[in-house]
Amino acid sequence: MNLLVAAADEAPKNMNGAWGLLVFVLLAIVVFFLFRSMNKHLRKAQRMNDEEAEPDAARRDAVPPQQPKP
Repeated sequence: MNLLVAAADEAPKNMNGAWGLLVFVLLAIVVFFLFRSMNKHLRKAQRMNDEEAEPDAARRDAVPPQQPKP
């Protein structure tokens, strides 16, 4: 009986599962912040692109087309 108790106390502790879970969670957090940052930069680039297009359209509308002289 004493032998079974001693064998049960010496169970191997496998930490590979815990380390794998920790690495997976950390990578998921990093990917989340990477996508958030990428979306922020894409929105900023879109706004800058829209602002560049607006002056051209305003300039086109402000200058009346020239009439051909007879």
